[in-house]
Formats: sequence, C-alpha cells, structure tokens
Amino acid sequence: MGNLELSYVETSGNTNAETMVVAGKVERTFAASKLSGEVKALYGKNEEITSDKNWIGILKYDRNITESTYGFLSQTVERNTPKGIEARYITLVGLGHYFVKTALDTLRVEAGLGYTRENPVSPLADEGFPTARLFGGYIHAFTEKTRFEQTAEYTPSLQEAKDYLINEESAFITNLMGNLAFKISYAVVYDNQPPVGFGKYDRLFKTALLYTF
Repeated sequence: MGNLELSYVETSGNTNAETMVVAGKVERTFAASKLSGEVKALYGKNEEITSDKNWIGILKYDRNITESTYGFLSQTVERNTPKGIEARYITLVGLGHYFVKTALDTLRVEAGLGYTRENPVSPLADEGFPTARLFGGYIHAFTEKTRFEQTAEYTPSLQEAKDYLINEESAFITNLMGNLAFKISYAVVYDNQPPVGFGKYDRLFKTALLYTF
C-alpha cells in the first residue's frame, strides 16, 4: 500500500513565486515486520530565482518485538543546496512503541541512536557525528474518510548540544472520491546550526491532492 502526493502553488502581483511538491510513500507488511520507503521533492522559485530545490529519501525496516513494541533500522538521504547541504546521511537504529492503537486514535513514539554525515556546500568542510532521534506521531480519525495527522521529530547531535534538527508537520486529510483525497498541511523544518550564511527555518503551508493505492 502507499500514496502519491502532488501540490503546486503560484502567486503573482507584488511577488511572483512558484512552489511544487511531489511526494510518495510505499510500505509492505509481513507477518512480523514492515518495510517502508518515502521520497519527497520540493522545487520553488521566487522572482525567477530558485529559492528551494531539495529532496529527501527514507528507507525504514520495522520488526515486531511485542504487539505494541518494535525495533527499527532506518536510512535517510537528503539534498538541499539552497540551504547549504550538498548531502546529509542519517543512519539510525532504535525502538518504537504504540501507546494508543485503536480504530479512532493512534499514538506512537520512537527513540533511536545512530550517525549523521553531512557534506555542506563548498568550501565548507564535511563532518560526521553520532546522533539521536526522538519521534512522535498521532493520528485521529474523525470518520472513516477524514483524519488529522501530527508528527514531530527531534534529531540532536551527541557531539555538540546546540547542533540539532526539528521537523514538524500538521495535516488534515479527507477523501474526495475513490482513491483520491484532499490534504492541507503546515510543516516546519528547523536547523539550529545551519551552514554559515543560511537561515534556520523552512516553513511550508500547502494544499495537495493525495492518491492512495
């Protein structure tokens, strides 16, 4: 099972800007495990100047330990040159637990340890450091076809306390017809120690069409 997401925003007048987001997620469930993959690409232009051009891919394997607890192994690859990152690799291993898992509500938390490798844009030097991850995800189903999703992720360096990443997204999803759904979301990406000359925040408010399969 999985889904495809497409969003396009264009503004004109005092400011001429375009933003396109393409994302996809697939997962395969086995008797006692799950394999999932996710890819997201964003391209934006402001006054004919490229303001955003990045993509991120995540491959994750979950293995059940008990009915509510599982172990996981994940690999993340990210490229975001307008924000100073040629490539960022995050490898993690950890545990996840469902605190709530009902037909209406799902609440899970993951904690892990791993290693981050960053290749900033030239002439900045490459760096690598041990890292940790704390993730929380909540889903509430209002009806069979309408739900709210909230995720938050904190990824600190274990080498320097001030070096950490925060990702947050709030989303409302409702079915339109068949496998087609409408999604409205607001996401914040925060890098507390970005490469020199780059900002700490990325914010994205979008409406999108979501196709599930």
